[in-house]
Amino acid sequence: MKKLELLAPAGNFECLVAAVQSGADAIYLSGKAFGARSFADNFDFEELENAVDYCHLRDVKIYVTVNTLVSDTEIDELCKYLRFLNKIGVDGIIVQDMGVAKIAAEIVPSLPIHASTQMTVHNAEGVRVLESLGIKRVVLSREISLKNIKKISESTTAELEVFGHGALCMCYSGQCLMSSIIGGRSGNRGKCAQPCRLPYSVNENKKSAFYMSLKDLSSLKHISQMKDFGVSSLKIEGRMKGPAYVAAVVGIYRKYIDNPSSVSQEDIQTLDIIFNRGGLTDGYLTGKTGTDMFAFDKPDNPYRMGSDKTINNILNNIKSENKKLKLTAEVEVKMDSFPQISICCNDFKIKYIGETKAEEAVKTPLRAENVILQLRKTGGTPFEFTELSIDLEDNVFLTAGALNSLRRNALEKFEKEYANSFKRHNFDSKLSKIKEKSVDETEYVCEITTIDQFNSVKNYPFSYMYIPLHIILNYRDEFNKYKEKIVIVPPSIIHENEFENTILESKKLLNSGFCGILATNISLVKPFENYTVFGGFRLNIFNSYALELYNSYGLKIIELSPELNLKQLGFIKKPVATQIMVYGRLPLMITENCVIRNGSNCPCQINNYLTDRMGMKFPVIKDGDSCRSVILNCKKTFMGFDKARLENCGIQFFRLYFTDENPDECIRVCDSFFKASGYRPGDFTNGHFIKGVK
Repeated sequence: MKKLELLAPAGNFECLVAAVQSGADAIYLSGKAFGARSFADNFDFEELENAVDYCHLRDVKIYVTVNTLVSDTEIDELCKYLRFLNKIGVDGIIVQDMGVAKIAAEIVPSLPIHASTQMTVHNAEGVRVLESLGIKRVVLSREISLKNIKKISESTTAELEVFGHGALCMCYSGQCLMSSIIGGRSGNRGKCAQPCRLPYSVNENKKSAFYMSLKDLSSLKHISQMKDFGVSSLKIEGRMKGPAYVAAVVGIYRKYIDNPSSVSQEDIQTLDIIFNRGGLTDGYLTGKTGTDMFAFDKPDNPYRMGSDKTINNILNNIKSENKKLKLTAEVEVKMDSFPQISICCNDFKIKYIGETKAEEAVKTPLRAENVILQLRKTGGTPFEFTELSIDLEDNVFLTAGALNSLRRNALEKFEKEYANSFKRHNFDSKLSKIKEKSVDETEYVCEITTIDQFNSVKNYPFSYMYIPLHIILNYRDEFNKYKEKIVIVPPSIIHENEFENTILESKKLLNSGFCGILATNISLVKPFENYTVFGGFRLNIFNSYALELYNSYGLKIIELSPELNLKQLGFIKKPVATQIMVYGRLPLMITENCVIRNGSNCPCQINNYLTDRMGMKFPVIKDGDSCRSVILNCKKTFMGFDKARLENCGIQFFRLYFTDENPDECIRVCDSFFKASGYRPGDFTNGHFIKGVK
C-alpha cells in the first residue's frame, strides 16, 4: 500500500511553519498572482523561494497554485512566473486553465502539473483524458463518494488527490459564476465573494436562512478507506485560515494517518473549537446528501469563546523543530589528517573536510561513541542522523569543539547544496504559434430545456439546436425531422455510475443521424472522438492556448467563457469556430445537493427559485433529469442590439438559451434576433461583455 500524503494549506509563512512542524508531508500555497485565494496574504518571489527551501530541508514537498483562468494579455507574465517556479524547484503546480497546462508543458516540461479541483473532474474518463496530456495528479471534485473514488482509482493511473477536511463550496468547483455575476469578483479568477454564505429564501417561503452554506468536511473516519482505495494525497482546505487552525487540523490528521483508530471525542472537540461552521459532515463521501450537510443558522463561527488555552498550546507546540530530515553519515578520523564527513540523504551526498587535524592521544583516545554523541547534537537544525558509520584510527584524538565544528560546518554545506539540488535549469523554449481560422458569416444556434420551447422555435433558421439528452429520449419521434442539426446535450455532471449509460444512449442517437454532442466536461472529449463534438461554456475557455488545446481534439465549435469581455474576446486567437451566449439566463451554480429541498417540500415542482437579500429571484432548474440543481441568473443576458460589436471580436456563432421562458417569449426573442423586431426582455444584463471580471 502506497503512502497517503497529508497535504496542508499555507496562506503565509507562519501557516507554512505551522503545517510543516505539525506533520504535513506537503504544502500548497500561492504567489501574489494566479492563485485561487487572492485574499490570502500569499507569497512574494523571495518568500516563495524561502518557502521551497524551508520545506525541502524538512522532507516536505511544495506545490504552488496557478489555478485561475488566465487571459491572453497575462500570458507573458504567466510564462515568467512559471519559469521562476521551475527554477526555484517547486514540486508541482496546481492548474485549472487548460491553456496554462499547455503552456507549462511547452516551456517548463520538467515541472509536474496537477489538475485543480477547479477542472471539475469527477469521473474516471476525465482523469484518463488528463493522464494522456501528461498531468501527474488530479484533484477530484469534492462531491465524489468513496464508492466512486474507489472505481476511479481502479481504472486510472494518475495520482488522485481528495479533499479531506475544510470548507465545502456549494457549487462544483470551476462551475460557479455567482460571485462574478453579482459583484464582478470571479471565483475562477481567485476573488470569490462567497455568495453561498449569504441568506436566501426558497420559493414562496419568506423565511430566509443560509440554505447554501454547507458544514465543513471531515474525512477522519474514512482515512483507512482512502489508503485502501489508492488515494495519493489527502488535502486540508484553509489558505484563508490562521496558523492555529492549520496546526490543529494537520496534527490530528497526522495522528490518524499514522495510527488508524477510532476518532476520539477530544480530537473532535479540538476541531470544533478551532473552527466551527455548525458541525462537520462527510455527506458527499458517504453519499448521504441532504439537509444534514447544511449549517442553516450560521455560515461562520470561528474560534469559539474559551478556546484561548487550546490555541496557545497548539501554537507553542510548533515553535520547535519537530520535522527533521533524516540523514546518514560516514566519519573518518586519521592521525595527522583533517577529519572527513560524508552526509547522505536519498541519492544526494556531500563531503566535508574539517579544519583541525587529528592528533595522537596524550591520555584518552577518541572513541566512536564520543563522535556519535557530538554529531547527534542537531537540536536547533532541521536534521537528524539516523545512521552513523565511524572510522577511527587507533589512539587518535580530536576535541569536542573540533567535532562540533565539523558537524556544524558540514550541515551548513549540506543545507545549502541540498536545497540547491531541487532547483532546475530553464531552457529557452518558446511557445508554439496558433494559426487563426478566418470567420465566415455569423450564425445563430439555439439551446432549449423543454419540448414546448423546441416546438416554438424549431422553424427558425438556426444552424444547430442544442437539446438535452433526456428530452430527446423522452420525445424521440418529434426530433427525427431535425436531427441533422441537433446537438445532444448530456448532463453537465456525470458520475461514475451514470457515465456508461450516458455514453451508450448518446452514441445510439449519433449513429442514427443526430448531428453531434456537446462536451459539457472534459470527460466527454475522447469517448466521442469519432463523432462531431462541440465544446460547451463549462470548459472555461479563457485564452488562445486553451482554445488551441481543445481544437487539437477536433472540436467543431467551441464556446468561450462567459466571463470574458469584448476586448478579451477579440484578443483570443481562434483556430476553430467560436461561440458565445447572447441571450438567456446564465447558469451560475451547479450543485450536488438540491437547494430547493432545503426550504420546500416539493423540489421537483415547476418554477423553483431562490430569493436573495435584495429581493432578486434566481430560478432553479435541474441538470438534465438528475436531482442536481442549476441556479440561473436573476437577469437574462441580452445582446440583441450588439451584433456588430460581437462580430468584430471574431465570434462566428451566437447562442440563444431558453430555460424558464414560455413558447410565446421564445418567439419574441427569436424575432428580435432574426427579424430585428426591437423586442428585449424587461430586465436584462449584458453580462460581462462590457466590464468583464476582476
